[in-house]
Amino acid sequence: MHRRDLLSVLCLLFALGAPAAAQAQPYPAKPVRIVIPYPAGGPVDAIGRRLAEALQRQTGQPFVIDNRSGASGSIGADAVAKAAPDGYTLLLTIPDALINVASIIRNLPYDPRKDFAFVTQVASSGAALMADPDLQAGSLAELERAARAKPGLAFGSWGPGSYPHVLGQAMVRKSGIAYVHVPYRGVAPAVQDLLGHQIGFTFGPSNLAQQYAQKGQARVLAVAGPRRSALLPQVPTFAEQGYADAAFQLTAWVGLLAPAATPKAVTEELQRQVGTTLKDPEFVRFLAATGFEPIGSSAQQFQQDFEREFPLVNALIKSTGLTPE
Repeated sequence: MHRRDLLSVLCLLFALGAPAAAQAQPYPAKPVRIVIPYPAGGPVDAIGRRLAEALQRQTGQPFVIDNRSGASGSIGADAVAKAAPDGYTLLLTIPDALINVASIIRNLPYDPRKDFAFVTQVASSGAALMADPDLQAGSLAELERAARAKPGLAFGSWGPGSYPHVLGQAMVRKSGIAYVHVPYRGVAPAVQDLLGHQIGFTFGPSNLAQQYAQKGQARVLAVAGPRRSALLPQVPTFAEQGYADAAFQLTAWVGLLAPAATPKAVTEELQRQVGTTLKDPEFVRFLAATGFEPIGSSAQQFQQDFEREFPLVNALIKSTGLTPE
């Protein structure tokens, strides 16, 4: 090929490639859908909507919330697992739809360990143990004494295999007391039965526990997680009361994920955008009011936490004798 012909070909290739380069735009270049696998009105939904508003302000593109609840969060999670890995369909969830479901649903339509790209843990909240004031218990040791004096003491969870069920089962193993598990469809009905003295204790977010403690309707005995709640600074953690098993370090984190194979550049940009939001004092105050603390972890940290929790939680669920449906 002559030099003149070679130059002509190179010019043609450049001309053809120029429009594509000119069209390249930073992420996101169109609306983004955030699937929340739980009903509207709950804490995950509230955090998701505030986060979506903040991300829209940052990027100029709409972030639209899509509530797809049902089957312990697996319906919404499955929709994201099967979506295009382009960063325009995301999942915002608590651990249940990624970890607990492995022991709850027999034929899970997705693989939680392979079908998602980790973006960041947005926030976390350690569940607070709320006890019936009639038990006259001010600590976990006193709760144990009350339970031994009243065999068959029941505790309420948010459903079979849920975070509070795992905590309750860990308490059974630690204390040797056969607390009776009563599953409910969420935190609200469990708390209602606690207020009605139908169960001995249940678990809830720290803002809810604070509310009922101030009214004298519940006694808050312990908080799960590595440190005390900012809303309940006077309440010791489980670990401070001798409940040092790893299960009591677990929190109800809220994490953002994308379909597997989503480009790393996209997930890193999302992590950066969320991190910027978590530095906003107004957003941090909102989280605190709902009982959550900001995290903003890297994808690697998020995945490490997930891999650590997955076997621990599922071993506890299986120890309850729960049969997957």
